Amino acid sequence: MLDPKTLENYTALIFDMDGTIIDTMPSHAKAWRKVGEVLGYPIDGQIMYELGGAPVSTIARETMRRYQMPESLFDEVVRLKRQFGFEMVEQNATLLPAFDIIRTQHGKMPMALGTGSHSAMVNLLLEKFNLRPYFNAIVDADQVTHHKPHPETFLRCAELLQVSPKKSLVFEDADLGVQAGLAGGMDVFDVRTQQIIKA
Repeated sequence: MLDPKTLENYTALIFDMDGTIIDTMPSHAKAWRKVGEVLGYPIDGQIMYELGGAPVSTIARETMRRYQMPESLFDEVVRLKRQFGFEMVEQNATLLPAFDIIRTQHGKMPMALGTGSHSAMVNLLLEKFNLRPYFNAIVDADQVTHHKPHPETFLRCAELLQVSPKKSLVFEDADLGVQAGLAGGMDVFDVRTQQIIKA
């Protein structure tokens, strides 16, 4: 996936969660479709992929705009998505190849998790796969004001790890996350292309 010697150029590694180290995206897409079934709209989950890395509230707003759903449904859309997302993710999520890097680098360099998911979902997945011991810092959507593509999530990770953003390598699977890493002055390893994008 990535030559271990390449990692010697960095002092810290920062990982996105959904779609990068844990395969949750198909589960989230199913959850969005189920929200549509319950509320009577043909939601297909595609917007979630377009806005990968954004919090559920942002995806809900864009979904409602495109499907011309009334504003009064916002809280219900978010509630249902979280409920169905929990159910689907708990049943179906699996680890992805990027986790191998986390396992092999554990104890060798500081690592952080920087995700657009909210705390309850992050806690569910960290417990499910016993991932908490691998990370020196965890930053989720509930801990930042500005979400990806804003760099706040990743800059906060670097701050907590007490490392320079310029010496941190971000692992991402979504355009918004790649933009966030680059905006923070960090190199980004795109797991989709298996390439490092220089800041």
